[in-house]
Amino acid sequence: MPPNVVERIGVIGTGLIGASIGLRARALGMRVSGWDADAAHLGRAVAEGALDSAQPSEAAVVSESDTLVLALPLPGVLDALERFRVNVPPASLILDVASLKSPVVKAGAGLAALVPSHPIAGSERSGPEAARADLFEGRVWTYDPSAAAPALDRARRFIAAMGARAVPIDAETHDRVAALTSHLPQVVAVALASRLAASLDDETLALCGSGVRSMTRLGASSWEMWEGILHANGPTVAQEVRTLAAVLSEIADELDAGRTRALGSRFATAAAATKSLQGSVPANDASTNIVR
Repeated sequence: MPPNVVERIGVIGTGLIGASIGLRARALGMRVSGWDADAAHLGRAVAEGALDSAQPSEAAVVSESDTLVLALPLPGVLDALERFRVNVPPASLILDVASLKSPVVKAGAGLAALVPSHPIAGSERSGPEAARADLFEGRVWTYDPSAAAPALDRARRFIAAMGARAVPIDAETHDRVAALTSHLPQVVAVALASRLAASLDDETLALCGSGVRSMTRLGASSWEMWEGILHANGPTVAQEVRTLAAVLSEIADELDAGRTRALGSRFATAAAATKSLQGSVPANDASTNIVR
């Protein structure tokens, strides 16, 4: 941008991620406008200080944005990109934040300003009231390196401005790895919480400590956010679920047979992996998960 010209950021979707981007951008002196199909979300985003202005339509935001952020569930991103291929936005950068990248790359083919991206940050909480200006601080934010060069440069600068670390990763690799690191944990949390749901009487609740609460935290995530992801990445996630199910079956056999030495080996492996994971988490992390 030329000196003394205020960067105009347009945010389509003012939930946790969109509102957090708005808070950060406004703190940096950028002007942020937004729109959301959920009028309550939009109003709350304004009240929380995430937007300078709420617009009456997607088109109004698109028309006045230098950088356009699609902070929508995956189906909404794909629908928007289909519209943009017909009516190309004037923005010099278009970013999405969806948890799957291959469908985005396909839907946005031909849009020179598009850089498919994914901030590895989020929460089981949703909505603009959960937004934080430091949500992306120190986090990985992936981007598709096959995008056009001018847009890539702008994307890297935008990601850095959000406080995140820009990491190039192709769409196919991203989606395969995300099935293990994001989508499987979500499904496991749902499965465990569903198992507990059948027995949540007063006695069971009294014995639910921090361990089970931590492991089921993601069970509070919204279906609206996850439906499109699990549909689009279903076979890959299913394979990860089956692989984990096989491990659980082996553990069940070891428990039945009293093979505690084998279980001890698993505990050691798990402890080493957990230590590595904890060492990779930024200091300001607040129990965030991939978003999705």
